[in-house]
Amino acid sequence: MGGQAQQGSDKAAGFTGLILGAILIGSIMYGIVLWTNKQFAGHGAEKKAAAAVSSSLLVG
Repeated sequence: MGGQAQQGSDKAAGFTGLILGAILIGSIMYGIVLWTNKQFAGHGAEKKAAAAVSSSLLVG
């Protein structure tokens, strides 16, 4: 009638894209977290050093 042949389902391709997309987004987010932690790694040491200096000035 319409000249269209019966086609198979696209479920497998859809689920593959969903899973690969989730893995890609997850790996990008994990990379951003690692990069951010690397950028702020020295901030904790600076706060501890500043606290130690200020407390030694108050005591001594």
